[in-house]
Amino acid sequence: MILSKTGRVFQILLVVIFFSPHFSWPLFAAESAGGYRRLAGEGIAVYYRPPDDKVARQYLSWAQSFTPQPDWLGVGRLPELKIYIAPTLDEFDRLSGGRLPEWGVACALPGENLVIVRSPRIVPLWIEDPKEILWHETSHVILEHWLGPAEIPRWFHEGYAQYASRMWGIGNSLEFSVALLVGMVLPLDALAEGFPESEKGARRAYLQSYTVVEYLFSHWEKSHIQFLFRKWREMGNLDRALRISLGLTLGQFEKRWKKWAEVRYGWLKLLTSVTLIWILVAVLFITVYVSRRQRFKRRLAEMRHAESASFDSPVPGELDQAGSEDLQPPGREKSDGERPAPQAND
Repeated sequence: MILSKTGRVFQILLVVIFFSPHFSWPLFAAESAGGYRRLAGEGIAVYYRPPDDKVARQYLSWAQSFTPQPDWLGVGRLPELKIYIAPTLDEFDRLSGGRLPEWGVACALPGENLVIVRSPRIVPLWIEDPKEILWHETSHVILEHWLGPAEIPRWFHEGYAQYASRMWGIGNSLEFSVALLVGMVLPLDALAEGFPESEKGARRAYLQSYTVVEYLFSHWEKSHIQFLFRKWREMGNLDRALRISLGLTLGQFEKRWKKWAEVRYGWLKLLTSVTLIWILVAVLFITVYVSRRQRFKRRLAEMRHAESASFDSPVPGELDQAGSEDLQPPGREKSDGERPAPQAND
């Protein structure tokens, strides 16, 4: 599986692959072959070579702490989960049968209850959390163990593995919203046997698969889904199991999922719709108009206040005359009968 949280092009592509439970794997007929050491606990065994002692203990702890979603699909139902840590690229290629690309970091063999991972020492750059990758692979094994010989579409296998291992983030939501926007969502029939070969096409297929499984587990009650799984195991076909357990054909289920996905992940489509653009333009126009009108009213009020103040102030000449009358010598006031002093004759 091509793993991505941000949708960017990775320097290293992290690929997680599962093989059919009917796939022949002679390399593991004898578990002690290859000089591997065994670290076991609570139904889980980790096989490793030095110097991966600490790595083995860490992987055992991660596997023991894993609780898939939903929790009733637990690791405890497995006879024993086996985890092989490949110490070198050549050994990883040998264990995986040479079927993985050179950038693959993990794979699952559900029929063997087996997970194979590269040692972190030989992965130059971990884009994804190694714990999440281990949980993702373990989820493949758990699902196969639950459904036994039933046919499991590829989209459900990968969607469930992502859902159970909680490999979803904001970047994934954004990327799937873009896929909805540009109409790059494929029919489920096209993803039943395999995914597109291109990196982008495969990544969109994984995201789409997650949302289908998310819809199933979030929309129906636990008892309904458990009944679906029982019928699926008994009848061997998802479409027939859906008809009996949920009263839907696979096609009807897909239509309901599409409507749900449009609501949950179609926000980007809404943001880019023509109607919304015109609404935003109208809101912007009204906002600018109201702002300019309020500014004009404030300016008009300031002009009126300034004009009123200019009318109420005295004339400069009157102000000078009034001031001269008030300026008399101290201690002397001019009486009404006072005459002016006589002037001398030449």
